[in-house]
Amino acid sequence: MSIDLKKKAEANLIDLSKKANISLAKKGLGSQKARVALCLDISGSMQELYRRGVVQDVTEKLLALAMNFDDNCAADVFLFGVKDYEVGEIEQSNFFQFVDREILSRYALEGGTRYGGVIKRVADHYFPGAVSVEKKGFFGFGAKKGISVDTSKYRNEEPVYVLFITDGDNQDKDETTKMITEVSKLGIFWQFVGVGNSGFAYLDKLDNLDGRFIDNANFFKVPKLDKITDDQLYDQLLNEFPAWLKEAKEKALIK
Repeated sequence: MSIDLKKKAEANLIDLSKKANISLAKKGLGSQKARVALCLDISGSMQELYRRGVVQDVTEKLLALAMNFDDNCAADVFLFGVKDYEVGEIEQSNFFQFVDREILSRYALEGGTRYGGVIKRVADHYFPGAVSVEKKGFFGFGAKKGISVDTSKYRNEEPVYVLFITDGDNQDKDETTKMITEVSKLGIFWQFVGVGNSGFAYLDKLDNLDGRFIDNANFFKVPKLDKITDDQLYDQLLNEFPAWLKEAKEKALIK
């Protein structure tokens, strides 16, 4: 039975890759290369999406995109709740039951949602040492984080495309705003997707945030992620990426 399920999943992945390629071609991205990452919410409210296999489905759809984008046909997976984690790569050789094996069996769902830590972790992964965080305050009391980016370290790099999945607003809005503003100086595009019926007021605000070096983020909401068609999802995931690529090249952030 498991062998049959695996063969079916492998055939579906190839089909998804073809659909992703069609969307890339429509956006003029057929020859574009990018490093691909997936950030997954592991707050407790996500439990039902994990249980029903929706999160596994999302990882496979992003992997299909990475198979067209990424040089090694893989995506790097990160998690965030109260804390943040780097899981490793999802690729064709390990994608089957990846979420059950690599996430649910190793990480507990957490009682909170913070974005800032995982945003920094992703930036550190692709641009080591570029982001600096300094706590300012008397012995840590009332401390605020000063965030800066050394733009001289990384120029003319391959772009990074990040799919960021969450089902609700975060508890660290000030830190996230500072972080996403500063990392706009790096070649990272953040595609935020809100899943479910939450208001996502903060992500709506983040989508139009002032003060960034470049508009480095897009946001859209999907009430039921397992109800949107593959073609619709890929088209939305790639909606603003081409414009970011053009401006990032003009500003010498990426190749």
